[in-house]
Amino acid sequence: MGKSRSDVPDTGETRPDDLLSVVVPAFNEEAGIVGVIEGLKSTLARLPCRSEVIVVDDGSTDGTSERVAAIEGVRLLRNPVNLGYGHSLMRGIASARGSLIAISDADASYPSASLADLHALLEEGADHVIGERTGENLKSPWLARGIYRWLCGYVVGTRVPDANSGFRVFRREVAENLRGDLCLGFSFTTSLTLASIMSGYVVAFVKIPYRKRVGRSHVRFRDVLRTSQYLFQLIAVYNPLKLFLPLVVLSVLLAGLAFLLAGSAATAPATLLGIALIGVTLVLVGLAALAYVASRVGSPPVPGYAIVPRRPAARPPQG
Repeated sequence: MGKSRSDVPDTGETRPDDLLSVVVPAFNEEAGIVGVIEGLKSTLARLPCRSEVIVVDDGSTDGTSERVAAIEGVRLLRNPVNLGYGHSLMRGIASARGSLIAISDADASYPSASLADLHALLEEGADHVIGERTGENLKSPWLARGIYRWLCGYVVGTRVPDANSGFRVFRREVAENLRGDLCLGFSFTTSLTLASIMSGYVVAFVKIPYRKRVGRSHVRFRDVLRTSQYLFQLIAVYNPLKLFLPLVVLSVLLAGLAFLLAGSAATAPATLLGIALIGVTLVLVGLAALAYVASRVGSPPVPGYAIVPRRPAARPPQG
């Protein structure tokens, strides 16, 4: 039987191996927060580990804190002002007592019962298990979603089914070791997914149904722009050659175009030489950046082998 936070004895051990801490960030989510917590507590009670639920109220101006405070066995942390999605999660993780961390949004869009499937894969050896959202409630434009997934795949070198799902379980050390590369805003989950894969952690995806959220979405267009900015930052940190090689290819194409369109045979060699020098310079800068990254984090990981599929359930023998 799982135990709520009030049932977890204070033994002096700050990070028990059998304690799962669930962190729920909330900003003006009074409409759905109670149902989310009750669903999580019901699921946690069936898990073969102890557990606690932590809600981080990110400066809500509605009755979110009051509703959470009325629920027994839940730890409530309050940010005095709205600090952002990632900041709230990191505060909750820092306050958590367990060595295993789960996160879930407070808008009732994720099925709490699926937490058992994610936890099971963690127990089987995965470092980071992500709920891959499925269903008709994924309403982001097809083109935008396709571009986003392509960019994520380009960053890590392999297909990423769902980089920004807000429903996942991971070992505490993953967030602690990657802390310097994590975004403290809306893109926290994207940064945690991609940095985990690029760092060689074992990342697994489990398909989950995605529900219509309760209440109003807080995602803004500027959050999308910041996510794009972060993707380029992550390339620069982990594999800067991927940032410079497209520029080198563009230089080569410009050199060929300049040769074809040169108005005088006398100016063509100088034009080609200038563009070639630009390309070589970009390659050298990229190599220098890669050398710096290698000196900081060691040899580049092999992200293509970081994602493991969910193993199908064994079927009972026939007969």
